[in-house]
Amino acid sequence: MHVLQIVPFADPLIERLPALWEASVEYKMLQLQLINTVRKLAKYLGSESPRLYKFTDPVLVYSLTQDPEQVLLEDALGLWLQLVETAPKLTPHFAELLKCAPGLLQYGSETLKSCLLIIESSILLGPATIISNYGDGIISACSTLYPDIVGEAKVLIDNIVLTIIKTVPRSSWPDMTPILKLIISDLNEFSDYSKILTMSLSIICYVIIIDMPYFHQLMSSFNNPKLYSNLFEVWLHKVDSFYRIEHFKLSLIALLMFLPYQPEMVRVFFKDIMAVVEKSVTKCTDVDSDCRRYDCLLKKSDEDENDVLLEGLWGP
Repeated sequence: MHVLQIVPFADPLIERLPALWEASVEYKMLQLQLINTVRKLAKYLGSESPRLYKFTDPVLVYSLTQDPEQVLLEDALGLWLQLVETAPKLTPHFAELLKCAPGLLQYGSETLKSCLLIIESSILLGPATIISNYGDGIISACSTLYPDIVGEAKVLIDNIVLTIIKTVPRSSWPDMTPILKLIISDLNEFSDYSKILTMSLSIICYVIIIDMPYFHQLMSSFNNPKLYSNLFEVWLHKVDSFYRIEHFKLSLIALLMFLPYQPEMVRVFFKDIMAVVEKSVTKCTDVDSDCRRYDCLLKKSDEDENDVLLEGLWGP
């Protein structure tokens, strides 16, 4: 259903929602149905979903924090996620509600995915507000979970970490050391080319490019003289796990950052580094009709053929 088809009828429906909620207060199954109906309505309304906030704000507070049996929790998280995904901006209520998210991460797999997606979407809506107020709590909760989860959940936490790194200046990062140390320690656990490996290496590359001294300090804190060697082995030998062109370019830039910091390691792995450089340049460049080589991540502006816009490397 198109948003224009439902918007004219939305207000009469929304006006009846509080009365329906009150009428169903003793019937949890009816409340569940109502929450799911409102979630679908929010999806159809899209950017017009703020019309629902007067009803959904108290419903979410009750369902997430006050429902004694927590029967409504999973469906309420689905509604919250839908509202955040369609929200045109971060509202004070959404920001306040995010206080609940780190605690809800402990409830298990049924709610974990929704909570992590809500956190990521909220950061994208208002990175400065969310990270300044809740960044430390989010990173702490994710660090507690990280060793005990696998697969998609680990990818979702990596997404949150990467979103924080990419959306706020270095000076506004929360204390990322606990989660970054876990990500680095996990690299040797991957025996195949996986999305988790790609995400972890991407995070490491961004940290290196943004703040190489911090990364060097982070690596030194392990007190493991072989750690750099292990990192290079995983990084250089599994670079084929990258599935987007910008990952190759990101890796290339990060590798070059090591030259002044780890010259001995660069010498040891020089042959492998050059192989990655060659592969990255091949992946990231092409030849135009005039036989001139150009960067695939650079595109010509419509206004001026000589203007270029960098896209992809810092994109989502």
